[in-house]
Amino acid sequence: MFMFYQCDDSLVAQVTHAFQLAIDRWKNEAPDQIAVEYFAAANFIGLFIEEENAEYMRRVAQDFSVEALNIAGIKLEPHKKQLHLTLAYQFHQSHLEKLEQLTKEINVNKSARWELRLYSRDVRAGKGDVYRVLYTRAAKTEEELEATNDDFVYRDQNDETSTPDWIYGVSHKTGCSGIFPLDYLESCPESDVWTLHRAFPITKTTSELIPVPPIRPPAPAMGSDEMHSSKYRNSVGLLQGNPEYENITINNPKKTDPRQLFVARHAERVDITFGQQWIRLSFDDKGKYVRKNINMPRKVPDRAGSPQTFMHDSPITEMGLFQARMTGEAMRDAGIQIKYIFSSPALRSVQTADAILKGLGTPSSVMINIDITLFEWLAWAKAGLPKWMTPEELKAFGLNVDTNYKSFITPQQLNLQENCHSYFKRSELFMRHILKHNKDGGNFLIVGHAGSLDGCTRLLQGLSPRPALEFTKIVQKVPYCGVIALKEYKEMLVWDMFPPPFPTLTHGPNPRFDWRIMQPE
Repeated sequence: MFMFYQCDDSLVAQVTHAFQLAIDRWKNEAPDQIAVEYFAAANFIGLFIEEENAEYMRRVAQDFSVEALNIAGIKLEPHKKQLHLTLAYQFHQSHLEKLEQLTKEINVNKSARWELRLYSRDVRAGKGDVYRVLYTRAAKTEEELEATNDDFVYRDQNDETSTPDWIYGVSHKTGCSGIFPLDYLESCPESDVWTLHRAFPITKTTSELIPVPPIRPPAPAMGSDEMHSSKYRNSVGLLQGNPEYENITINNPKKTDPRQLFVARHAERVDITFGQQWIRLSFDDKGKYVRKNINMPRKVPDRAGSPQTFMHDSPITEMGLFQARMTGEAMRDAGIQIKYIFSSPALRSVQTADAILKGLGTPSSVMINIDITLFEWLAWAKAGLPKWMTPEELKAFGLNVDTNYKSFITPQQLNLQENCHSYFKRSELFMRHILKHNKDGGNFLIVGHAGSLDGCTRLLQGLSPRPALEFTKIVQKVPYCGVIALKEYKEMLVWDMFPPPFPTLTHGPNPRFDWRIMQPE
């Protein structure tokens, strides 16, 4: 049975909690087995669940609907019809005999794992057909869509532009749209792109016999911040020297020196390190924050809508603060001085900017200018714009933010449907604006997202915007606190990249330690 409903992404943790409460309440009354009865008709063959077992499932669903309403304010309509498994439906009459032979070979008395599952799905999946991409294909014209062989394409049911050989669709991973050849696709059930949040075994006797399938985390957009982790698995390169850094000469900048621009990705974020469940596990019923791991923040800021507003605007970890501060110290040791600093409105970026400034030893008069223009490519913001903290809230949290700075654009001016080319142009317009209005020779630091390193600099170098697929592949290689450096050449009216005059940051993964492994058996 299916219970479909709509809810905001910010309520996923609450709905999951409601589901867990319902199944915990009923798990001791789970049946030993689920009994089914074979049924065949002229155009239908299926297995009907015996009423006693079906009633148990309905009661769990009813309890879930009550908890979801109480906890998340979501109204669900429990399934009340007869429960069954469809084996064949609307087939030609001539196939009935063969189908009956095949379906009667199913041993309905054999042990099986029956589960209640909580899924979420992309709203685009329910509006038309879903296709799996079989082969990677680059776009050859502006109208074509680029997609890789691990992607899916959504086709709207009202689409009238497709042809027998091409369909017009939207990429599941990049959010880009365009035409794509049908030969590179295969039709698939929309459940292939669903995200599993909870799986609860209904029957007692088989719950320990058959392994629980792994819960697949939500698939983030390729290239978005959620796609990033350290990906560091061995020590190769960690101890290798780099001749670019062996003979660094520290000089105080002169007014005649060309201006320099440094663009950095934010530091390690809490939700990627601990998963979205960190909010449910770290805040009590009154919204009070309780630190559950020494790498979790010592404190989190007070903000409107907390704690759920952290769902799409995560803070950074204690390790993230350390990463950012070390990056600032490395810049200081290389003799770099920053006069202007701009940050994305994302909390993780503002915290990173503040920690870099502390590592640099920059005077408090150099404050962080928060600009909405620096937020990442909006094709990766599947849930819409986050509810960012105000400069006043960030200032109250102790971050050195300029509350008088006015952003280059407002949230209302952001286009949630922007394509990759538009993102590059948005970034370029902002960069040329700040560089034009601050010409006194000081250096700039931009702290944003993985895509910022390319988006904020590529057009300044006289290069054209990257295609979407190439862009997403590039930014996946940008680690936490990755930094690039550019130098201005006034006579050529261009900026050019040069090797950052300080070492990069690399460290190995450190999984959670379970002390119980040391207990005697």
